[in-house]
Amino acid sequence: MKKIIYFILTVTIPFNYLLAWGNEGHMLIARKAVDFLPEEMAYFKQWASYIEIHSVDPDNRKSSDKSEGHKHYIDIDFYKEFNRGEMIYNLEELKKAYNDSIVNEMGVLPWATAETYKNLVLAFKEKNRDKFLIYASDLAHYVADGHQPMHSVINYDGQMTSQKGLHSRYEIHMVNKYLEELDKSFYSQEPYYVSDPLSFVFYYITNSNLLSCIVFDADNLAFSETGLRETDDYYRILWFRTRYITVLQVNSAANDLASMIYSAWLDAGKPNLKDL
Repeated sequence: MKKIIYFILTVTIPFNYLLAWGNEGHMLIARKAVDFLPEEMAYFKQWASYIEIHSVDPDNRKSSDKSEGHKHYIDIDFYKEFNRGEMIYNLEELKKAYNDSIVNEMGVLPWATAETYKNLVLAFKEKNRDKFLIYASDLAHYVADGHQPMHSVINYDGQMTSQKGLHSRYEIHMVNKYLEELDKSFYSQEPYYVSDPLSFVFYYITNSNLLSCIVFDADNLAFSETGLRETDDYYRILWFRTRYITVLQVNSAANDLASMIYSAWLDAGKPNLKDL
C-alpha cells in the first residue's frame, strides 16, 4: 500500500504546474460569467475587465506560494468512497481518514472554492471593493478549474495510460486553436441561487470526472488516426471528438460562476454596488 501511495504522490506533484483551460480559456469563461449576471447586478459589469484579466492570478501565484497548486484540482477518483458513489465532503473528516499529506497531494479544489466564496460574501458585506474584486477573480479561476475534466482525475496528464502530455494538449493547445469557435458557442443563461456552495462544487467536479473518459478516448483515437500527436490533423480530430463536452463545460463554468457571484451578493444582503 505504501508503494502505491508513493507512486501516486510522485505522479501527482507535477500537476501543480499545469494550467486549466490556459490563460485564454480562463479569461473567456470569466468574461462570459460577468455577462450572465442578472440586471439587478448590472453595475457590477463595469469590473468585467478586471475580473477577466485577474482570473489567471491564482496560476501566477503558484511559483511564490507552495500551497496554491493544491487548490486547483482534486484527484477525486483516488478516494474509495467516490468510486463507490459516495464522498466525504468534510475536509477534516477526509484528513482523518487519509491524513493531511495525502489529502493535500490529491488536491483541495472544492474547499478552496468554498472558502473563496465565503470570503467574497464577507467582502460584499463589508462593501470592500478591492477585496471583492480579488475574491471574485480567484473564484472565477477555481470554478473554471473544477469544470476541466483533467483537474478531477488521478490520471490528470495521461501518465498512467501512455498518453503523457494530454493535459496541455487538451486544455491549452486545442482550446487556443479553437478559441474563436468556443467564444461563439456561448448561449445566454440565467444564474440561480446556490444554497450549499460546497455541495454545488462537488456536483460539478463529479460531472467533470465522469466526462474525462471522453477526453482520453479522443486522444487515443486522434493518435491512432494520425500516428502523431501535436499535429493539425491530431487537433482537428481531438476537437471533433471533444467539442460537445468542451462547449458544455465552458458554458457550465461561466453560468456556475455567475451563479456563485450572484449568490454571494444575495448572501451578503444585496449591498448597493454603487456604494462599493
